[in-house]
Parts: sequence; C-alpha cells; structure tokens
Amino acid sequence: MGVGSSEPSSSNVPQSPALRRRLRDKQLRERRVHPRYNDDEFALVRQAASLSGMALGGYVAECSLAAARSDDPTAAVADYRAMVKTLMAANGQLGKIGSNLNQLTRHLNQDGAWPHDATVHRLLGRVEASIADLDTAIAQVTEGR
Repeated sequence: MGVGSSEPSSSNVPQSPALRRRLRDKQLRERRVHPRYNDDEFALVRQAASLSGMALGGYVAECSLAAARSDDPTAAVADYRAMVKTLMAANGQLGKIGSNLNQLTRHLNQDGAWPHDATVHRLLGRVEASIADLDTAIAQVTEGR
C-alpha cells in the first residue's frame, strides 16, 4: 500500500522521490551530490554520523556545508595537501641524503680514510630511522585520509 493511501502502489510505476523542505529551510533542496567512499571511509562517516545523532545523509550534508561556509573552505583539504607536500619534501630530502651518502662512500673508498665504525653505524641508523618514520607517516596519511 502507498503511504497515506488505501490503494496498493504499483511496483511497475517508478516512484519519484518527494522533495522535502525541512522546517528551517526556506526553499527545497533539489540538488544532489553522490560522494563515493571505500568500506573503511564509509564506516568512519557512518560512525561519526551515529555519534552525532544524525542521519548519514544529513551528516554528510551538514559537514560539507560547514566547510563551505567557513572563512577558509579549503582549510581541511589544504591541511591534507600541506601534509602530503611536507611528506614529499621530506622524502626528497631523504633522497638527497642517500645521494650524499653515495658520494661520501665513493670518496672514502678512493681515499681509504674511513671514520670509526661506530660513527658510520650511528649515521646509517639515523638515516634508516628517518626513512622508517617517513614511511609510517605516509601510511598514516594515505590510509587515514
């Protein structure tokens, strides 16, 4: 049966969704956007909507409108992009360190004057730790996005 009627609704007749005006809105919301999420992203958004006590669609709409209405609507996206740029710069710096280490090794092999093993191991340990830290940061940003 159709809502509010005593006649059964036909399943062959396509039903157009009724446009609704929320009480606080002066005009109908006729425009739609259909964001796509992977399973993890969808679970995060669904959980946030639930914690906010809002329907999923309403939560997504209010979040996007809050960002759009803010003084700097690009802030959230800009923060992410800034983080990625910083990580890319750090990756470039580590690449330069690797190049410098290769040049240093070449000179040390030519001259035969190697520093103490402890100094070399400490330097390489710091470089390896920096690479591991950067890899962790990249994974957190790309997976947590």
